[in-house]
Amino acid sequence: MKHFSIVAALALTGCSAPIGGEERTYLCEGGRLVTAVISEDAARVRIGGEDFALRRVPSASGVRYAGERAVLHTKADEALISLDGRELGPCQQVERQN
Repeated sequence: MKHFSIVAALALTGCSAPIGGEERTYLCEGGRLVTAVISEDAARVRIGGEDFALRRVPSASGVRYAGERAVLHTKADEALISLDGRELGPCQQVERQN
């Protein structure tokens, strides 16, 4: 019951970022930058000014997160990202410029 309450509270607040997440920036084919905040069981991805909440799903290799419109599949410092069924990758993790 406690787990359900936490999940419900996060859903009601919009879950601005996964708790304890690591922020990563990926440079994708065509020069598009994608920012992801990744935790053990969830991710929040920002693509072109839109945020997408994803949950971890089974993967044969690497780590995969999926939501209604977006999918993030990471392995080491590479990622495959799709939005509305269209692939944005391959993508390479890059250091953020401050």
